Amino acid sequence: MVSEEVTSVVDDTDMVDITFSGGSGKAHVESPVKVIRKNGMAYATLVWSSKNYDYIIVDGMKYYNENEGGPSTFTIPVSSFDEPLHLIGDTIAMSQPHEIEYTITWYQSTDEPDTDATYNSNRGFGVRPDNPEITNISGINETGRLELIHANGFDIREFGDHKLISIYGVGDYLLVPQGRKAPEDIPNDITIINMPVDNTYLVSTSAMDLVSSIGALDSIRFCGLSEDRWHIDAAKEQMKSGKMLYAGKYRMPDYELILSKGCDLAIENTMIFHDPEVKEKLEELGIPVIVETSSYESDPLGRLEWIKLYGTLFGREKEANDLYLKESERIESAQEETDLCSVAFFSVSATGMINVRRPNDYIAKMIGLAGCSYIPAAAGLEDGAMTGTFNMQAEDFYAQARDADILIYNSTIEGKIPEVADLIGKNPIFADFKAVKENRVYCLESGFFQKTTGMADFISDINKIAKGDDECVFLTRLR
Repeated sequence: MVSEEVTSVVDDTDMVDITFSGGSGKAHVESPVKVIRKNGMAYATLVWSSKNYDYIIVDGMKYYNENEGGPSTFTIPVSSFDEPLHLIGDTIAMSQPHEIEYTITWYQSTDEPDTDATYNSNRGFGVRPDNPEITNISGINETGRLELIHANGFDIREFGDHKLISIYGVGDYLLVPQGRKAPEDIPNDITIINMPVDNTYLVSTSAMDLVSSIGALDSIRFCGLSEDRWHIDAAKEQMKSGKMLYAGKYRMPDYELILSKGCDLAIENTMIFHDPEVKEKLEELGIPVIVETSSYESDPLGRLEWIKLYGTLFGREKEANDLYLKESERIESAQEETDLCSVAFFSVSATGMINVRRPNDYIAKMIGLAGCSYIPAAAGLEDGAMTGTFNMQAEDFYAQARDADILIYNSTIEGKIPEVADLIGKNPIFADFKAVKENRVYCLESGFFQKTTGMADFISDINKIAKGDDECVFLTRLR
């Protein structure tokens, strides 16, 4: 059984990471899962690691294998990505067909949704055009441009007393000075933002640290995380005092709340492209929506330079520029010479897959800035994907990372592990890794990806552990 809608022209295609549980663990659904969207409905294609499943049952409906002779494949509708999906799979691998219960949890990172967003398209994120199409606003030619050194994903240009933010692959945003009316002759696809903005709904978690660091936190009235899920003390305090309110996650904003409190801007990350109807609804309600794409900056300093965008939005240009220069100097000073160490940065999913950073990702580049080499160095470059991570089979990871000098476990995805034994418990092959034998296995602090201004500290941490110093900010050696 496959919906006819699935075979028609689709509106969008996503790849969504999952965790998988149930059964004996010998078979699983591959992650990430392909999701297509049509007329407001989402359909997931579940590909098993086995060819022995003839049907699955979801919500009382039976779906039959679409790929006889190959990995069992099923296309099913998904009504919600916020709740686990429970299914029954019928396997014919045993002497008799046997129905087994399984659970799929759709992966949503709370600490770095924009960093590991699996959205992949040809939108042109982070690609600055040579000749921006907009050459004047209301008859005024460009009068100035914000100097950007490393960031490629946006530009800010001045047209008289108006400022135009261009986020490439997303859209253009015209900042209209307080008390002024927007020009009448600008193109319809330019989003108008009336200044100042002081009741912002900030969904992008990685932006909160930047906004806080330039003293603009009072402009954030709503956020997409509850108080207990923030690792930024200033954000916790704002919520505790009632100055900042939880207004729902990006998929399910509390429209009534943000409307009643006069929300004047929403700042989303690229996860919103999984649910475009939310963006459309906010805009219908008169709330302009900025989608920031800093997660696609492969240069650590490029990602940090997005602080200048927030400085422009919240009238903190000097503070943003000063902080960027300060942190740039800290990053430069953290780059000390060291005996070259190889470092693998990864996590293990519930299905046994190894989630790693792409070698052109900013995490890999920070490891390089610390004087170390990143492993795996050559995998994942050939597919042109824009995501920061990808999944490997455990055997492939073993082949490339077995002799790594240092292992860093990314706790932000699958949770912390206190001991090396916990890592080996996830897969016995880790016992044969050089770093495990030499007790050079570390765990990343769970709040790392919220602390965007902590890049210099992370680079310094890598350099320290390469030299045998465990006094770190973000890394803890496993027992």
